[in-house]
Amino acid sequence: MQLPDQQSFLLLDPPSASDFCRRASLREKDSAHDAHFPSIDLILLSGAIRDAGFRPHYIDAQLDRLTWSQLLDRIRKEGVQGIISLLSSSQLEEELAHLKELKASLGGIPVYGVGTIVLLKDKPRLARILQDHQWLDGMILNTAENNLGELITPGSDSVAPFNIAKYEATQLMVPEAKVRYGDGLRISRPEHDIFRDGRYCFPQSKRGPVTCVQWAFGCPFRCEFCIDNQLYKKMLYRDVNDVIEELVEIDRLGFREVYFKDLTFGLHRGLAEEFLAKLANRKLGLKWLCTTRVDVATRDMLELMKEAGCYGIEFGVEHAHESKRRMLDKKITDEKIAEVFADCRRLRIETTAFIMLAFEDDTEQDVRDTIRFARSLRPNYVSFNVVNALPGTPYEERARKEGFLREESDLAFAAGNIRHTHLNPAQVEKLRRQAMRSFYFSPRVVFQRLLDVRSFFELRKLVRLGLATMG
Repeated sequence: MQLPDQQSFLLLDPPSASDFCRRASLREKDSAHDAHFPSIDLILLSGAIRDAGFRPHYIDAQLDRLTWSQLLDRIRKEGVQGIISLLSSSQLEEELAHLKELKASLGGIPVYGVGTIVLLKDKPRLARILQDHQWLDGMILNTAENNLGELITPGSDSVAPFNIAKYEATQLMVPEAKVRYGDGLRISRPEHDIFRDGRYCFPQSKRGPVTCVQWAFGCPFRCEFCIDNQLYKKMLYRDVNDVIEELVEIDRLGFREVYFKDLTFGLHRGLAEEFLAKLANRKLGLKWLCTTRVDVATRDMLELMKEAGCYGIEFGVEHAHESKRRMLDKKITDEKIAEVFADCRRLRIETTAFIMLAFEDDTEQDVRDTIRFARSLRPNYVSFNVVNALPGTPYEERARKEGFLREESDLAFAAGNIRHTHLNPAQVEKLRRQAMRSFYFSPRVVFQRLLDVRSFFELRKLVRLGLATMG
C-alpha cells in the first residue's frame, strides 16, 4: 500500500543519442520492427523497491526524448531518494559520466547501474569500472535474484548504507546471485501500473496498453550468436501461481496485451501444461505473445497456448539451409518448420520468423534462398536481421580469432560488424532492404494486413510499421 509521504526510488531508462535502442542494442530506424516497450529488468526490480518501503517511480527518457539536462529538471520537480538506471555496453562510459553528474546535481543520492550480461561475463572489465567509478553505489547483475531490498531503506539516513569508500575486485553492492536452478523462484511482484503508457506497443500488437512478464530465466541451448543465453546455463522458473496472480493483477489494471520475455517459452513441458491450464481457467481479458523454438511447439502445446490466450509466437528460423541451422544448435528440418507454421495458421496464431542474413561465408544466393524460404512459410511478420558478432558471444570470439570481425561497426543490425567472404557491405544492405520490401510490400501481405485492421490502434501501428520498412 502506498503511503502519502512515501519516498520514491527512480527506475530509469536513460537518454540516448542517435535513436539508440538500449534494450535491443540496435537503432530503431534500422530495425525490422516498429516497437517500444518497457525494460523487463526495470519491471522485475520494481517490486523489490516497493517491498523495501519506497514508492517505485519510472521514467523512460528514450520514449520521452529527454536530454540529460531535461531529465535532471524533471527529477528535481518530482523528487527521488535514489536511482536505478539501465546501462548499455557500447555507450557505457558516456552514460556513467552523465549519471555521475546527475548524482552530484541531486545532492549525492544513491545511484545504481543495471549491468549487462557482457559485463557479467567480463569480470576484469567490471572490476575496473567499479574501481574507476567509485561514486557508483552498486551494479545490479541479476534482476531475478539480488539483495536490493536489503540495501535500500527509507528514512532520513537512507543514503548512508550506499557510501562505500572503495570496491574490491570481486565485491559488488548487489552481488552476482547464487542461482537455484529449478522451479519455484519467488520474486517481489512487479508494479506494472507505473509502466503503463499508451505509446508502448509490440510489432504484432492488436490493442494496448501492453506490458512484459518473465516466467522463466535462462536457456540450455548454445546458439553461437546469442548473448542472452549466457547468464543462466540451465532453466530457472518462477512459481507458477505467482505468475498467474501477476497476470490477474495486470488484467485488473487494464492492460490488454502481455509479452513473455522468456527466451524459450514452454520448454519445460510439465510446468508449461500446468501454467497454461491455470491461465486458461482464469478467463482473463489478456492476450499474449511469446518466443519459442520450432521443436518445442508441438500441436498439443500450440492448442494449449491458444486456449490460454496466446495470439502470437516468434520463432527463430535463422537460415534456409539445414546445414547452417545445425551449426547454430537448431537441428530442425525444413519440413518441421513448415509444419509448425501451418499448425499456427490453422489455430489462428500469428507467427513471426526471425531471420539472420549474411553469415560470414554466405553467398548472395544463400541470402536469397533464405529470403525465399522465409516467405514460403507464410508468417505474419518477418524480422530480417543482418548477422552481427555481438559482444560477449562465442560468435564474436570466433570472428575475432578468425579475423572477420570489423571493430569499426556501430552494431546496428542493418549494417553488420563482420567481413564477408563473398559479399561487401553495400550488397548486404541492398539484400536486407530487398528482403523487407519483398515481404511487407507483397500484395498478399498488404491485403491481409488491411483485412486484419480492427481498430485505430492497429491502423496507426500498421502505418508506422510501413514507414519503418521503407526507411
